[in-house]
Amino acid sequence: MGVANRFDFVIVGGGLAGVTAAETLRNEGAQGRILLLTQEAYLPYQRPPLSKKLLLRDEPPQPSLILSASKYQELSIDVRLGALVTSVQPMHQTLRTLTHEVIHYKKLLIATGVKPSRLAIPGEYLQGVHHLRTLLDAQAIWRSMQQARRAVVIGGSLMGLEVAATLRQKGLEVTLIERDSVLEKLSTPEISVHFQHKLEAQGVQVLIGDMPASFQGRTVVESVTTAAGRTIACDLVVVGAGVEPDIQFLKTSGLKLDNGICVDRFLRTNNPHIFVAGDVANFHDEVLNCQHRVEHWDNAVKQGRVAARNMLGQNLPYAEVSYFYSHVFDQSFTLLGVVNQHAEKIERGSLAQGSYASFFLKNDIPRGLFALGRPTDEIKVTETLIKHRVNLHALKHDLSNPDFRLNHIPNQTIFILQGGGALGAFECGAVSALDAAGIRPDIVAGISIGAFNGAIIAGNPDDPASALKAFWRDLALVLPEVPEENLRRFFASQHAVWFGVPNFFKPRWLMSTLKSENTSARWPSFYDLTPAKALLTRYVDFSQLKRSPIRLLIQAVDVQTGELAMFDSYIDDLKPEHVLASGSLPPAFAWTSIGGKRYWDAGIVSNSPLEDVLARCGSAGKRVFIIDLFPGKRSLLPQNLLDVMGRRDEIVYAERIHTDLRMSNLVRDYQRLVEEIVHELPADAAKRIQHQPRFIQMMGGEAPMAITRIVREHSGHVPFAKSYDFSLKTVEQLIHAGYRMAKKAIGL
Repeated sequence: MGVANRFDFVIVGGGLAGVTAAETLRNEGAQGRILLLTQEAYLPYQRPPLSKKLLLRDEPPQPSLILSASKYQELSIDVRLGALVTSVQPMHQTLRTLTHEVIHYKKLLIATGVKPSRLAIPGEYLQGVHHLRTLLDAQAIWRSMQQARRAVVIGGSLMGLEVAATLRQKGLEVTLIERDSVLEKLSTPEISVHFQHKLEAQGVQVLIGDMPASFQGRTVVESVTTAAGRTIACDLVVVGAGVEPDIQFLKTSGLKLDNGICVDRFLRTNNPHIFVAGDVANFHDEVLNCQHRVEHWDNAVKQGRVAARNMLGQNLPYAEVSYFYSHVFDQSFTLLGVVNQHAEKIERGSLAQGSYASFFLKNDIPRGLFALGRPTDEIKVTETLIKHRVNLHALKHDLSNPDFRLNHIPNQTIFILQGGGALGAFECGAVSALDAAGIRPDIVAGISIGAFNGAIIAGNPDDPASALKAFWRDLALVLPEVPEENLRRFFASQHAVWFGVPNFFKPRWLMSTLKSENTSARWPSFYDLTPAKALLTRYVDFSQLKRSPIRLLIQAVDVQTGELAMFDSYIDDLKPEHVLASGSLPPAFAWTSIGGKRYWDAGIVSNSPLEDVLARCGSAGKRVFIIDLFPGKRSLLPQNLLDVMGRRDEIVYAERIHTDLRMSNLVRDYQRLVEEIVHELPADAAKRIQHQPRFIQMMGGEAPMAITRIVREHSGHVPFAKSYDFSLKTVEQLIHAGYRMAKKAIGL
């Protein structure tokens, strides 16, 4: 095989998922060759307008390109038109096209989408009988519309309603035939009836409980005969009776196929080199905890981004709330998540008045939303509540009130735990105070000793405070009393430095030197963390962390790349080594090896994981408790060398919340500009735009994030001794101080 047909990344499918993935690969720094294959004769274009505004034009529909030809050149993306893939050979990492071309890939993304289902009834291949999937389909329908007077639309799905509305707006007589009910997938009779009445009010004849039996005509369709015996004269038919995944070319590939291509939460198939995105992906939905497909352009874009990042090894789960959007005549509506008849439904507003929402709950947790004419902020906040499975039991009675605002509902509680050696006992006290006040985390994130504390909290979700106290009692050193406090602390820290902490670390100079690797010339560090691993496994059953209701995030730094790595209990199979990696601060402790990579304490780069946690979990509606072990401010200047070293550590390791005000202001300026532009539009156009997923996601106001800081006060004692003083007395003092400062921070 020639070099010309070898690519680092090959993408099959020219829809939004495929193009988004190709663009994301380059934006994320992908090196090497990228090939995008599309079986159509046009550069990839937007499909959503095909059933609406493109058919309303006075000239034949033309493609609305996703990216221009020059943009593909700029990104060094090779696009091949008219390339129909006929088979994939995962064992050889090759695929074949209809022209017998063989293409080799290192990573493959399949984003072939869906194709219209055929009715398999007489006459379905007559001229004038159309399906709508491609630009060619839209152009054929447009040409038929120019001569047609009477149209029949088969199917009451979102697309069926959109096409029926479009044809009626063009002046055709329209009949819509649906076997069950309009928008049957919603399983919500009142919404189905509302849109049926909306169609009928605009002159569309709606036939419910019937289905086509045959199409009549010589060469061109002239009528539709239904199962109930009706004959409906027409000269145009659009069939919207469902779709099926486009996977025929994969039958011999060995990939798992079931209502699409089966993938895990990383959008990865049963072959590690092949990923899937868009309508064809039967994926594990992290939000709804089910396996399904989602047929909507918003999902295609989001999955394209995540799949591309995972092709680059980022190992990100796809955890997004699915959006559906449609516009029928003068009404736009949005669907989030899953709406069905088995869920508890709480309504607000009125369909008749054009401002209505239905919240769908299961066990008091929101699973879906239908919104028509509701504020953008309300839809955006509901997305967050669904995504984070927020229990709304205490607020259910407020949901039916159209004036009750959702953006003050805290949806997740986060504990941020820093590194600081023995100062971690302060975190123990703070967590105990929060627990006593009924505050427990949904997410706990830690670095270094904070990772140890976090693991114990997540590993003991029923009583984290008691487990933490027991852990610190086991860790503490029982030492002889020394009357003067500064001297006592100095003595305790020196004892730990020279003799170690039996249940945490031991000095290598006290270990046997009979083995060659234990000679000082070959030491990788001053101390050995084997005791810490043993103590940790006594308190944490790592095999159960994925099932814990508390999500554990641990940060470390890759020794070779210098990049921060985040270990996530909901994604990774965490082991004691992941915690040890976060505490491997050189030169005291050696790096920890995980999966062929070496990690050190992330405190080298940053002593708090807050920013990365918010990037991973979002900031909207979060209630964050930051436990600061190192005071950022101190009134007195350092008085001696030890004090200088202590103050240096306080500055280096203090928590900072980095806010790029210029970027925030720029984003807000753009939002104001968009608001001004929308305000200048006709009311109907503005309303339509304001309910599109992209507008909601970019312009919708989010619930505010609340941050509470629990700060350890500067004690005035020997600074250099602080992080190594594991004496029982100091540990108890720190626990008490943490408890006191946490109560003060939350106003108790």
